[in-house]
Order: sequence, then structure tokens, then C-alpha cells
Amino acid sequence: MTAGYTDTRRCGRWLVWITAIAVLLWPALAAAHASLVASDPASEAVLATPPTSFSLTFNEPVTALLLQLIDARGRSQAITAIDQDGATLRFAPPAALGEGAHVLSWRVVSADGHPIGGALTFWIGTPGQRLPPIVVPDDPARRTAIWATRILAGFTLLTAVGGAAFLAWIAAAPVAGAALLTAGLALLGLLAVVLSAGLQGLDALDLPLARLGDAAVWRAGASGSFGDAAALSGMAFVLTLLALRWRGWNARLLSLGAVVSLGTAFAVSGHAATAEPRALSGAAVWLHGVSLALWIGALPLAIAVGRRDAAPATLRRFSKAIPLVIVMLLISGVALAAIELGRIDALWQSDYGRVLIAKLALVCVLLALALWNRVRLTPLLLAGEASAVRRMRASIVAELVLVIAILGVVGLWRFTPPPRSTASQPAAASEMVHLHTERAMATVTLAPARAGPVEIEVLLQTAEEAPLAAQALTVTLANPEAGIEPLSAEARKTADGPWRARLTAPVPGKWTLTLGILISDFEKVNLETPIVIR
Repeated sequence: MTAGYTDTRRCGRWLVWITAIAVLLWPALAAAHASLVASDPASEAVLATPPTSFSLTFNEPVTALLLQLIDARGRSQAITAIDQDGATLRFAPPAALGEGAHVLSWRVVSADGHPIGGALTFWIGTPGQRLPPIVVPDDPARRTAIWATRILAGFTLLTAVGGAAFLAWIAAAPVAGAALLTAGLALLGLLAVVLSAGLQGLDALDLPLARLGDAAVWRAGASGSFGDAAALSGMAFVLTLLALRWRGWNARLLSLGAVVSLGTAFAVSGHAATAEPRALSGAAVWLHGVSLALWIGALPLAIAVGRRDAAPATLRRFSKAIPLVIVMLLISGVALAAIELGRIDALWQSDYGRVLIAKLALVCVLLALALWNRVRLTPLLLAGEASAVRRMRASIVAELVLVIAILGVVGLWRFTPPPRSTASQPAAASEMVHLHTERAMATVTLAPARAGPVEIEVLLQTAEEAPLAAQALTVTLANPEAGIEPLSAEARKTADGPWRARLTAPVPGKWTLTLGILISDFEKVNLETPIVIR
């Protein structure tokens, strides 16, 4: 073994370790730096007359990305005429405001380029339960572009990463042309991932396709869980290209790192990745993506079957490994369906369920084709049947076409929230949840737990159930599906012990409640839990 080979192998192992560390630490890489310190009108304010001007004051200068005002009729109007005075944004209402509840949603970029957002509700006249029926705007051209780009990014990610793993772990000998094809798919996938980030930014800011070149669009697209998923996908493509460059254990380790990055990219964003219980749904999404990539990685097999020296050994290895992969794919898919549907009748009574039915139909055809390959074509090919090579290649091409169709159907979930996030349940007077970590615990009571003004009471304790003396407490409600930014309020400490805050949840659905507990000048604890606003 030469010194150069040893150095190359060591380099490959270091890259895999770096990938693993990056994946594990990824959630800690993003932190907002700017914050809203004052607003006029204040959150939850009740005004006798419509305001003639608004102001948002932050703790540092910011750049406005998107400001919109949702009036009492649910009409969303963008605010474009904004005056900036240091860290304060001032603007006038885009139209005359009537009585009732109004929601001001804002999204800005701090000085370091980190986008943050928030929303506040105020009332004109008498406060009540009637809230704006928020309608999320839609752009058909933008929707189609997002759908098509995600199909391309998903297909290239699965085939390139899976293909590299196949060549490194399954192929009995180097397959001429397969590495070049896989590298081409990886490069095409990188372009698709970059473009998808820009389209995500357009969607977040509600801008037309013509604004794709705006810097603010790309900053918005690179933020949040989607930006994390795009970066992890890019990492998977880069590791794939490196794995194709080397041989032996270097290629195996690098392809393994690419597979891990792919699974994590699937697990950090999307409906299923944020469903409860998160540990189960995240693991199921990760396993689903990885097993699908390992199956679809049979693309190089279409080339390998034409080589009499490598085909028999390669086919035997593939036939031995693929049943376990398919079992993992089916188990994770069933788990995700159960989590997202919540009830069996949602399978045919919701748009999400109908999309799932279409996907399952295509998956059944795909599995039937795979079974035919294994039971019928593989023995013929191993026996040296001349026509088996052509038939196997045609079958694998058909599988890939079906995969593209499945990705196209799955892409529709981007626009159809799962039933569990929109399930309507009987109204309740209040709801109590308990949150805890090793550093702090909290008992939270929401009254009433339905759309409209919500009184939130928080009792803070240490892990030993002793009173926790916190310096400050921030309460946040977030529901991205509602088309507005998160709502936050600073809680007030009462004389009898609990902290209290008041927020208005504009729409029913599944929300995320986050408590930001400032324990000392150097320590802050965040507690998070899903809640249902009915």
C-alpha cells in the first residue's frame, strides 16, 4: 500500500467524520440576532379609531423583506412604502381599515443577513372572537416551477446518491459509463437544489417569477428548515462526486456520508418531518429517503447487466440486499401514513389522502415490476439468456419512469397540508400542556384553546420541581401553514407565581408553542411543544 493511497483513504474518512458532525450539529447552526423591541400599535392593542401610521422598532437596523396587513375581511395587502429611521420601520396602512381584528405580518433581514419574522394582532373597535379568514395567496406559474424543480431535485438526489452507493458497495467491478452518468446527475441536481432555494424565496415573499434575481429572495429561500435541507442536499451531491472520484473504502465511506446527508435532508423539512411524535416521524422520513435512494440506485445496473464478467456477481449482491431495503421502505411509509392521516377515513376524505392513494397505486406497480425482475428476469440473465439483458434494461428504465411519476405526485403534498394539521375538534374551554428538559419544566394553560384571543399562563419549575426564578419569558405561537409569521409576546410575572401572556391565534389548526426562558444573562432555555387551536 503506497503512502499516497493511505493519505487518500485517511482524507476520505475525515470527510465522512466532518459530514457526520455537521449533520448532528446542524440544528444549532442558525440563530436569529435581530428582535422586535416595540411596535405601534402594540400587539393585542384595542384601538378606538383606525391608525394612520405603523412602526416596528428592532434592537438593530434591519432590511424589510415582506410586510403585509390582513384586514378584517381576510384580504392580504403588501406594504411597500416603508421609511426607515435607524432600527425603526415606519409605514402607513395600504388602505382604509374597518372595525374588527387585523393581523400585521412582517419579515426582515438583520444586519448579519439572518431573516426573521413575526406577526401581531390588533383590534379596531370592540375586541371579539371574529378574526380575518386568512387566505394564503397563490401564483400558478410559481407553484408549477416549485413542483417541477422539486421533482428534478428529488430524482437526481435519489439516483445520484443511490448510484454512488451502488457502485461503491454492490458493483462487482467498475461499470463503464455508470460513474460518468451518476456524476452528471449529481451536477444537474446541484443546479436544481440551488434553483429550488430561489423559488422557495419567491414563495416565502409572495413574489412573481420575474423577481427571482432579487438578493432578498435568495436570502429568504436559504433560511429556515428548507435552507437546511437544501444545504444538506448540496452536501450529499458533493460527497457523491468525491465518492465517484475514488475507489475502494474511500468511495464506500464517502458514499455512506452522502446517504446520511440525503436522509437528514429529507428529515429536516416538510410536513412529515415536523409531525408528532417528532422522534418517530423524523426517523421514518430519514429511513424512507435512504431506502428509496438505495433502491433507485440500481440505475447503474442497467449498464452493468450488459457486462458478462460483472453482471452475475453484481446481480447476486443486489438481489440479496434489495429485499431488506424494500422492507425498510414499506415500514417507514406505513408509519408516515399513519402519523399524517390520523384516521382511516382521511385517506379518501382529504386532498392529502387522495394524493397518497395515487402514490400507493404507482408504488404497487413499481413493486410488481421489481418482483418480476427478481423472480423472472434475474434467473434468465444469470442463465445467460441473450434477450434477458435487453429486457432487464427496459424494466429498470420503466422503474425510473415510475419513480419520476411518484415524485410528481408526492410534490403535490407541498400544497396539501396533512389531515392531522387541519383536523377540526370540539371546542374546549382550556388546554394544559407540560414541557420539560433537564434544565427547566413548564406547565402551560391556554384559555380558551380556540382561534381568537388566548390567555396563556405559564408555571416555571426546575427539574426538581422547585420554583424557577427566570429573568424573562417569551411566548411564541407558530403555524407556517397559515401564511403569517410567528406571533410572540413577552410574558409578565404575576405576584402569585405564574407568568401570563396574551396572544391572538388567527386561525384554528396545529400550532407550535415555544417558551424562551431567560434564566440568567448567560443562559437561555427553549421549550417547544405542538398544540391544537380549535
